[in-house]
Amino acid sequence: MLPSATFQPLSLPIEVVEIDGLPKIISGHLPVTPLNMALQRRRDSRGATPPSLESYTGAGLLYSEFAAHRGRALIDVTDEEFRWFTRALTGHPFIDGEGNQRQLSGSRGPRTADKIIALLYSLAADMEEVYGVRFIWRRYIRASQELIDLLRATGGRLRAKSFPRAHRVPYTPKQVLPLPDEQFDLMLLGAQQKWGGLIAEGDAKFADDPEKQRGALFHRNVTLLLILRFEGARRSEPTFITLEDVDRKRSRLYLVTKGHGGPTGKKLPVLLHPYVEAAIWNYATECRPVTKENSVAGYPVLVSHSTRNYGRQISAQCVRKVIDELREFLTPPWDERVSPHTLRHRYAVDLQKHAGEAGTVVNMRHASFRSLDSYRGSIEDFAPELIATADRRLTAMLTDFGLTVPDPST
Repeated sequence: MLPSATFQPLSLPIEVVEIDGLPKIISGHLPVTPLNMALQRRRDSRGATPPSLESYTGAGLLYSEFAAHRGRALIDVTDEEFRWFTRALTGHPFIDGEGNQRQLSGSRGPRTADKIIALLYSLAADMEEVYGVRFIWRRYIRASQELIDLLRATGGRLRAKSFPRAHRVPYTPKQVLPLPDEQFDLMLLGAQQKWGGLIAEGDAKFADDPEKQRGALFHRNVTLLLILRFEGARRSEPTFITLEDVDRKRSRLYLVTKGHGGPTGKKLPVLLHPYVEAAIWNYATECRPVTKENSVAGYPVLVSHSTRNYGRQISAQCVRKVIDELREFLTPPWDERVSPHTLRHRYAVDLQKHAGEAGTVVNMRHASFRSLDSYRGSIEDFAPELIATADRRLTAMLTDFGLTVPDPST
């Protein structure tokens, strides 16, 4: 028997508060208990990282806002209403419970909207398992609900994902290409020009000897770029790296990984590149601001040099800002295309050249080989290695046959 207050109609305002490090969704000053339970379950049982938990919370917040406008409980949204919600995610108006036109808060593109729907499907599944209810709109094409439930009950979560959701927002994925090495060189040169001789505002105000901090921001940002390029880190992952994650003896770097972080801080290892090892060690010992807050063991290495957040952990938005600041130094079209993911993509291509598919999956920290599809390199990426397989002896032999063959080593 469900508690009577568990699935009551929601009311505005809808907001999020944080309690004991866990986000809670509030409706009309009362907690939305089923959604909050699902968020806690995502963290405790599914290993959701802080960034992914933030995404789940955002999806639950928008769904709650829609339900409140409609005067519905979470469980009472019909399949037709959910189709309205799907359209509302991309800015289309919908009719509230009193017949007025409304729009959801914020703005989103089709790709983000489709991701929100996928997250809601997962949250709905958790609520169904715990409370024994059914969300009518949670449907899959070519699969009965009974089959989906059976697959989940037997640990077949990945297999269940192979069935298309009944609700989707069509979009054309933006093609992400690997950043050419010469463009990465321009980024490093641009970073040196922009921050190499700079004393950051926070260092100027708070450091005991500001002059010793000249160029500190440059070293932090170069460390960040090297982690993205030579460890294949996602945008948010460098922000959680601690000195304890740098295993210099076994040449491993442990990174918070999507779907694996969890409250225990479980991280997955990748090969520690010598460039990254040297950069982290140099920044941590020579350039990193020291405060009472960040002096404790386990505090992230990369910290802010601003006056507002001096010495505190940087955010994923800071990572993006560093990339954006360096766009002006790149040549077209990379001045517009560059992103943290283009550096990760370049790392994936390098792995395919030297480590094969198995090594690529391990170091990219993917769950399956299917995840490699978007990272597969083109023939141009592999051309130098393929051509270099010829040796001087074979070149000389073909020359004797009357063929003019360029030396592959030149």
